[in-house]
Amino acid sequence: MRFGSSLHLRRVPAWTESYVDYNRLKALVDAEGLLPELGEAIRFELRIVDRFLVLYNKQIETQFLALQQRWGIRIGHRVLHDCQGVSCTELQDIKVSLLEIADHIAKSESYFRVNQDAVSRILDKAAIKYTNAEVTDIDANFKHPRKGRSALLEVNVTLQHVQEALQKTAEANGESPSRSLLLEQQSGLDRFPHRFLPDILRCLHNDDAEKLEQALSQHFPDSSEVRQPALVCLVQVAIVYGSSSCQMKLLKSLRSNSVKQHSLAPPDYLQRIIQRLSRADPPLDSSSAMTSFGQILKLLHPTQLDLLHNRDGMGRFPLHYAALSGFDGVCREIISTMQGSASVIQMSKLCLSPDKFNLTPLDYAVQRGYAAVVALLLEVCETPDCLGNPQSTGMTDLLNTAIASRSLDVARLLIQKGWGVRFVGKFGNTVLHTVAEQGLADLVRDIVALGVDVDARERVRGWTAITIASVQGHHAVVEALIQSGARAEIPDYRRWLAKDHAAYRGHMKVVEAIKSNGSSKLYSKSHQRLGAVNILPERSASESVIFIHLGTLDLWKGTTPSVDIAPYKRRTSPLQVHDTSLELSISLAGSDQKKTVLLPYLLENSDRPWCFTTNEPHNAAVVLKVSNLADKTSIGTGVALVGSLTASLGSKRDTLIRDYNVPLVSDKFGHVGSVVITVVIARPYNGAYSPPRTSQILALEKSSRLGGHRAGNGQNARSGSLQIGENTIKSFLTAKELGADVVELDVQLTKDNVPVIYHDFLVAEKGSDAPVHTLTYKQFMAISDAQTSSTWHEEPRKRLPWDERKRPLALRNTRRMSLCAPLDSATDALTDHMKNTLNYPGYKPNLRHHSIHEPFITLEELFCGLPEDIPLDIKLNEKVTEMYPEYPMLYEAADFQMDNYATEINVFLDTILSVTYARAGNRRIIFTSFSPEICMVLAVKQQVYPILFLNDSSNWPTGDMRATSLQTAMRLAHRFGLHGVAMSSEPFVHSPGTVGLARGQGLYTASYGPLNDEGASVEIQTKAGVDLIIVNKVKLMRQFVDGAKP
Repeated sequence: MRFGSSLHLRRVPAWTESYVDYNRLKALVDAEGLLPELGEAIRFELRIVDRFLVLYNKQIETQFLALQQRWGIRIGHRVLHDCQGVSCTELQDIKVSLLEIADHIAKSESYFRVNQDAVSRILDKAAIKYTNAEVTDIDANFKHPRKGRSALLEVNVTLQHVQEALQKTAEANGESPSRSLLLEQQSGLDRFPHRFLPDILRCLHNDDAEKLEQALSQHFPDSSEVRQPALVCLVQVAIVYGSSSCQMKLLKSLRSNSVKQHSLAPPDYLQRIIQRLSRADPPLDSSSAMTSFGQILKLLHPTQLDLLHNRDGMGRFPLHYAALSGFDGVCREIISTMQGSASVIQMSKLCLSPDKFNLTPLDYAVQRGYAAVVALLLEVCETPDCLGNPQSTGMTDLLNTAIASRSLDVARLLIQKGWGVRFVGKFGNTVLHTVAEQGLADLVRDIVALGVDVDARERVRGWTAITIASVQGHHAVVEALIQSGARAEIPDYRRWLAKDHAAYRGHMKVVEAIKSNGSSKLYSKSHQRLGAVNILPERSASESVIFIHLGTLDLWKGTTPSVDIAPYKRRTSPLQVHDTSLELSISLAGSDQKKTVLLPYLLENSDRPWCFTTNEPHNAAVVLKVSNLADKTSIGTGVALVGSLTASLGSKRDTLIRDYNVPLVSDKFGHVGSVVITVVIARPYNGAYSPPRTSQILALEKSSRLGGHRAGNGQNARSGSLQIGENTIKSFLTAKELGADVVELDVQLTKDNVPVIYHDFLVAEKGSDAPVHTLTYKQFMAISDAQTSSTWHEEPRKRLPWDERKRPLALRNTRRMSLCAPLDSATDALTDHMKNTLNYPGYKPNLRHHSIHEPFITLEELFCGLPEDIPLDIKLNEKVTEMYPEYPMLYEAADFQMDNYATEINVFLDTILSVTYARAGNRRIIFTSFSPEICMVLAVKQQVYPILFLNDSSNWPTGDMRATSLQTAMRLAHRFGLHGVAMSSEPFVHSPGTVGLARGQGLYTASYGPLNDEGASVEIQTKAGVDLIIVNKVKLMRQFVDGAKP
């Protein structure tokens, strides 16, 4: 998925409006605007990010301060705090609090990183349109310093100290604590007789309420003025210790809320109780938490119930913490208790009261997806005299946040109450746009019913909800929007329709759902210097190119992380290492070639591998190093010996699984993680014959040319007429006679490296699912020889060599041999054998009985047997032969249940090129392939013949992200200097403007597929300007092509 299309998946939903508006900046790059306008827009977006980070950094500082005030520790101080005698429970509580702060810091770092990458991506795009020097002048720096890394370092310093103290305490074999950091900080030792403090702590540690009462009665009698402050402090300790009996005893003894007059302890112990319940291990469910908290409320003196109104150091009420934890039962207890002592207006205000982070209990419940809590709070806010009107409180973004978080239950509750349906983002996007982006079809009807404009356009690109759903490929949303009255005919600001976006991106189900026509003309990005995107490195004639992708390109493997340092994190726990602090360097040992990227790598790099050049690819070593930029340390290093990755298969075989998991190791911790890379090696051409001196030029055609698909004789199982066997000399000559300008054929290699003309990966005629590369040339030709009619005059009982069945002698009838074989023939034996193979179609397109069988041929025989020059129309002077080097992709091997190996890719191409250079002469040739690797390696090996990338437009499930759409095909063509794309014709037929889009970028366009056997589809493509239309029914489609020409 492209960076912009997947950006919403990387955002924190509640912060959506505070991110850089990538789409706005991208629209400015694509438009006719001037560079200064783009620069000003970037600075405007960066100011938004800066303001947000300033506020969020203050929130983190507030959390630091609250923790320091509670425990008396200095976060980040490098002098070890004296923790001798402190309880493990207290230390563990400090540790958990630090880890929560670390999570918030990591969240801010992720936010910063997404915005940083968005701006970087925009500048890269601008550099293609303008010059690097012009783009460098843009001030794209954040004005405020980045504090996340330094804050995380401070947290880690304190975490290290706490962990060391925990280990020492554990080594003390569970001795009772003699000190309490909490008491020392909140009360001061002058409030407690020091000689009795260990005894009191021992009672709390052992949860011995009876002895605690005795100690308190002795040293803090009822008449003592410090009794109540002491009880408040001890309740805090009892909460941390989880001493329920002591806690109950202390709470019963509390009599007034005069804490501020008599103690330094903050009146926030209800907040601490809820926090302690949320940290229980194992976690408590809402019912259990409600029971525990309800018991505590019952024990409080009526004068203490005002504590439900008190804020803690972060400005939070107990209700904030209950909502944060998802404890709807606790929320209900709080609400019911307060409703008995306060007015409804006060209660509703409490539900919508912000803390120091400007977040209300309802905000927390919505953001975390706690539907039960949201339902309860909405019920309170729904009362007639409630001042919490959603439009007046500034909380109109709640529904948008719930939708962006994919919290369906929460979103439905808000929709039912009408909260947030009028939301409009800073650039005109509505909640319906967010629904379309997230693919939540179930919400469409309810939102439209509340009056949200189904055709509203956001202001940046003019996209409606149906446009966004089409871009994302959410066909269910598209269908729901159409049923709700959405119009797919509304163009965006570039005059693209929703159907155009879907066709361009390969979302064929969306294309089928939209019945209106696509655009006849689409506009490409203006002033784009396409040559700037070619990534092939400069190299000498003897150098190989090693292509390395970070991660896997196999879509079936899901979201496997490209870089995994989980073992390192386990070994250094509890120290926190956030992914945004990591850097990966990839270099080639012994050279100065090095690539460095920040992690996590958010850019979609399927068409942008790193390229390394070397004269010795078999000895090349790729060095991978992961570093922590926060503390400038190396985490681990891995080395991949490129030459040995596939060595087990031999020099002439290659695995189709090209992603490799490289382990990372360090001197200190051993195995610390792994990096997944995908490797392809492109070696220089190594064949017996030299390439021609001149390169062929593939110019865009002035009118469409017609190609014969495997000679274009309309092969199919239901044909009522006799057909000529495909991929044969006879079929190619016949295609020319029927009107083909181009013939298409398929080339594969046998086990002994003979290029043969054959389409299917599996040779079913062998009676097994045998790939061509597992058969020798003689074994392959035996199938053809067994069907040759001339042999039957000599051997009337001809049958397959491996067929042991006894059959009666068939009478010869030489007159019938020109049409079909005798019923008892080798052909029948072949057919019987094929019935047991995978996906048996009932026929083979060069099988006797079904067609006029012609001998199988080699590539060399094709060049020698097919005329080099064939007269054509005046506009088309030379014959073109289009060749598909048939090389399986990994997902195709899985589909055909093949072994995951094939002929080594360089051997495969060198063998075909050698025959081509030797025998092609002046023949016009185009190489095309479905395999991106074939196109990449072929582009390195030769520049004589044009190369087209074949793409199925997602009509068939693909396991390679590069083979999913016209968009990905065009990008890959530009990246590797290919001459064009050959698409399954659906995008060209349904959105004819995509043809001009590709041609406008200098790409030659070809099409194939079942729609090309329909006259109307061929006519549409001819009028749109497709350069080459490959068909089965050459004679019939010739008429439509000629009739549609201007």
